[in-house]
Amino acid sequence: MKFYRMGSIAAAIACVGMVLPTSAMAATPAAAATNSDVALRTGGLLVGQVVDQQGVAKANMPVSVQFAGKEVVSTTTDANGVFAAKGLRGGQYQLVTPQGDSACRLWAADTAPPSARPAALVVSSNDVVRGQGPAGAWVGWMKAHPYITAGTVVTAIAVPLALASSDNDHGS
Repeated sequence: MKFYRMGSIAAAIACVGMVLPTSAMAATPAAAATNSDVALRTGGLLVGQVVDQQGVAKANMPVSVQFAGKEVVSTTTDANGVFAAKGLRGGQYQLVTPQGDSACRLWAADTAPPSARPAALVVSSNDVVRGQGPAGAWVGWMKAHPYITAGTVVTAIAVPLALASSDNDHGS
C-alpha cells in the first residue's frame, strides 16, 4: 500500500512538472546577465569603465562593442579604465573584454529613460562559471526531443504503478 501511495505522489509531481512552463522552473538569471540602460552622449558617444571585482580600474584593456554578435567598435581603456566609442545608435549591445562582458541597452540622449546611467560599467573577472557539466548534452537532447522525453517519463511512472496495482489485485 505504501508503494502505491508513493507512486501516486511521484505521478502527481511529474504531472505538475510537465504542465508548468519551463520559465517557471528556470533559475533566476545572474545579476551580470541583466541589461543596464545607458544613455549615449551627443553624436552616439558611449562612455564606460572597466573595473575588476574589487572596483579597481583596468588600464589598457581592449573593449569590443558588439551588436547582434558582430563587432561594431573596438577600443581600449585608458589609465583610469575609461573607454569611449563613437557613432553608436540605440539598441541592445554587448561590451566584451578578454575577462568579462556586460549586456546593455543604449539609448539616444534625448530618448533615454530617467533611470538610464550616463556611462557603462564592465566588471572584469577571471572567474568563468558556465553552469554546464557532463549532463549538459543530455539536457540539450531532452529539450530537442520533448515528446520522447515526456513519453519516457510517463512510461517510467505508469509501469511501476500498473505493476503495483496488479500486485494488489492478485493479493485479495
